[in-house]
Amino acid sequence: MATVGELRFSPAVRRIALAAGLGVGTTGVLAGVLLLGPLAASILLAVVFALVWPLAAVIRHVADEAPYKSSATVAATAAAAVLCLPGMVRLLAWGALGLATAMIVATLFVLIDLVVPERRPKPSRQQRKLKRLTEAQLVEDETLIASLQCPLSIEELCGVWSETATQLAHGAGARDRQAVAEVRRICLDEFERRNPDGFNRWLEAGAPANPSSYLLTNPSDN
Repeated sequence: MATVGELRFSPAVRRIALAAGLGVGTTGVLAGVLLLGPLAASILLAVVFALVWPLAAVIRHVADEAPYKSSATVAATAAAAVLCLPGMVRLLAWGALGLATAMIVATLFVLIDLVVPERRPKPSRQQRKLKRLTEAQLVEDETLIASLQCPLSIEELCGVWSETATQLAHGAGARDRQAVAEVRRICLDEFERRNPDGFNRWLEAGAPANPSSYLLTNPSDN
């Protein structure tokens, strides 16, 4: 049986729960305004916002991974939550009427959320630039791999193998390692197909970085 920490809800369920929570919170905020009055509620919101915003900005600056997107959003949420607390107490004091009001507003928020289509966040300028660079590099890698599939000589393939060995020795990144692995696989296939005896001798010798002395013994195989 799955524990509470292992439960995974679908995006639709999480979205409905969030909309319902926003509806109840909005009801609490409105009740808080009625309880404290517009002036006192505005002062409370301004004070809490002014206190939380700098603190949230400092946490966002020193944290390795920012836990939120905007310090102002965190401060506004905290201010609304503080105003919501006395409002929820006021709703509970109303009894069934207060609970019914909160449920009606929560249902209204859920219906609005279901009607309004979900908007996907637009990628930032940095994300778009990274995508363009990645696509350009992938095209370059695919061109290199395609060039190895043409009838190159064994001597040229041995040179490519030595170059990839040097690249790996200097610490290639994860994406470069994937491209190098595909290049070396093509080289291995060509080595075995064109000179199986030399290929086996090279493997028995421990596959040194330069296979040319094992694979170029018969020029007719180039």
